[in-house]
Amino acid sequence: MEPDTPNLAADPVVQYMTKPQLEKTIERTKKLMQEAAKKLEFMDAAHYRDELIKLQDILKEKWRQ
Repeated sequence: MEPDTPNLAADPVVQYMTKPQLEKTIERTKKLMQEAAKKLEFMDAAHYRDELIKLQDILKEKWRQ
């Protein structure tokens, strides 16, 4: 079962986000992952974890942190 949220990291808009916008998106995704885990929705939590990793990679690549 996939979450009803789109694949954020694959969205072309992500490539044009400012650093603060991307950081906010990462924080929101992290919270969604934690909430899913608390509700024992492990498939959703895993999806958000994967999204989080992709978004963090984009942030690192774009701003070389």
